[in-house]
This record gives sequence, C-alpha cells and structure tokens, in this order.
Amino acid sequence: MGHDLTIAIETSGRLGSAAIGRGDELISEMAFSGQMRHGAELFSTLERLLGQVNASAKEISQVYLTAGPGSFTGLRIAVTTAKMLGFAQQAKIIAADSMDVIAENISKCPKINGKELACICTILDAKKDFFYAGVFDRIGGRWHKCFGTEVVTSQQLLDWLADHGKQNVGLLGEGLVFYANKFVSSSTCLLDESFWSATAAGLYRVGRRMAKAGLYTDPASLMPIYLRRPDAVEMWERRNKEVYKA
Repeated sequence: MGHDLTIAIETSGRLGSAAIGRGDELISEMAFSGQMRHGAELFSTLERLLGQVNASAKEISQVYLTAGPGSFTGLRIAVTTAKMLGFAQQAKIIAADSMDVIAENISKCPKINGKELACICTILDAKKDFFYAGVFDRIGGRWHKCFGTEVVTSQQLLDWLADHGKQNVGLLGEGLVFYANKFVSSSTCLLDESFWSATAAGLYRVGRRMAKAGLYTDPASLMPIYLRRPDAVEMWERRNKEVYKA
C-alpha cells in the first residue's frame, strides 16, 4: 500500500494497544490480550498491523508514542521502540502526554445529568497517595488543558477544582481503579470505566495534531516523561544516604 505509514504505540497504562495509519486516516487498531502485556505483545502486534496493509517496518515514516506519565516499564518499551525506528530509518517521532491521550477518549462529549461536560479531569496513580492529574476545559469542540500535568494529592486536586469554580467535572483515568472514592465530591462525577484507559486510536489523533504543528522529538533526546522518580531510584538514594551517614 505504499510508504509513509505511521504507527501509534500506547503502553503507558495497564492495557496496551497499537495502531497503524497513513496521514489523517487511522487504518487499524489492536489491543493487547490482557493487562501489562506490553513487552510480550508489542512487536507481534506491530507485525500483524503491518501485515494488514502488506507493508514492512521499513515503510514506517512516523512513530507516535504515549511518553508518560504512566507505567515505568511500559514507557521504556515504547521509547526504546521509537528510538530504534528513529535511528535506524529516520522515522519522525511524536511523544504525547498521557493526559492528552486519555482526554481524547471523550472526543465526543457525553452528557451528565442532562448537561454536556464542560470540564474533565484525567487521573493516574503516582503511588504513595499521590496522583498524576490534568484538567481540561472544552473550548471550540476540543479539550484544552488548564491544569497539569502535575503530581498532586487527591485533596489538592479537589481544592484546585473548587478554587477555580469547576463544576460537574467528569473524572477518568486508571488512577480511579482503586482510588475513585478519594475524588468524589459535589463538583465531580465518575465517567464510565470504558473511558479510563488510554488507547492507540486516541494517541493517533493527538499525534496527528502534534505532527501538523511540527512538534517532533529528536530520538537522541527522547526520554519517558517521569514526573515522579521510580521507587527503585528513590530506594537506592535512601540507602546511599544511610550508608554515608553511617
């Protein structure tokens, strides 16, 4: 089917997926078979997607990835794959924010209590009672970020929403899976769980807008977006400090 194919790699959350397209056309999307199957299924999924269009990896000219925040292991897998294609065949790279990709799940604005949502909040678990959060207002038929991406406690986020007069705020994101009760208030409402996980199709749409704006990333400088350091790094630093004090 020709060259100039684009692949989208979404491995930032528990559920992973990949997609392939050309220009503004999303040709196909495939989800992994289960949670945290990123390493086991990414490359076989990409092979199947390429097979659907009778193409080879050499025909990939652009790579879109969700660069974080999110699963540390999943982010590294996506970044490594994008770097490989960037260095090996000069594929252009778009590194999208997880919050923007999750917000894309609500591209068609649902009604809550008979009213269309004017504001949504994306939430991911950052561990230790902290959360990654982004708040979006609907302007001109599209979500525009007005807060985040930030690391906050649930109370800090609720306080920010109250201070800025946000009402009927739709909540989504995998941070709600175990902690939804922390974000319940008179001004918030839980959206259906089908909206909570980032998808490769949503990433593709976000990536297309970024590509048209020329927001490409150099493969040499591409890194996962870590707003909070991995637990292993923090543990290593604490142990080193303890050894030094001793």
